[in-house]
Amino acid sequence: MSTPTPTDQPATADTESMMRRDGYLPPDEAAADLGCGKRWLLDGLNRHGFPHTRMGRAKWLSPEDRQEIRKLCRVPAEPAKISRLRRRKPAKSAA
Repeated sequence: MSTPTPTDQPATADTESMMRRDGYLPPDEAAADLGCGKRWLLDGLNRHGFPHTRMGRAKWLSPEDRQEIRKLCRVPAEPAKISRLRRRKPAKSAA
């Protein structure tokens, strides 16, 4: 019987452990971290230029990538509609 050596193990296991050690997440876990759907995130990676890392066909998202996606998708706050109405000057009434 021989003892398993690092070359006997599949390379994908080494790659996955290395990526996870460095804080990278696969798209399904990154989507949960971002609070979005996996399909939406994959569409963003494939079509809209979201930052990510590819190792072969696998996609990985670093903490910096996820932070950048949050910034890209941020919607600035708008003043409330009621405050815009309050700022209007009332029309002069003819009395």
